[in-house]
Amino acid sequence: METIVKNLITNEETIFVNSLSLTENIVSTIILESKRTGQLINEDYRNEIKKQFPIVEAKSTITGRQFAYCESKHLHAKFN
Repeated sequence: METIVKNLITNEETIFVNSLSLTENIVSTIILESKRTGQLINEDYRNEIKKQFPIVEAKSTITGRQFAYCESKHLHAKFN
């Protein structure tokens, strides 16, 4: 499955082709942006990111598409 995570400030997009959730791909983007790629598979670190930067998953009532966002990091994710 392809996920697009977009930084709403810079319009920069990161594309993930995997079976992870929208939330997990936002967490991966936060780790990549912080240049701590060695932590990508560290579950404890990923859980800490989720606590520090809350991520909300929702479904559009208009289109029915699922999306996620992290308001504090200005990130939005959707399946493509």
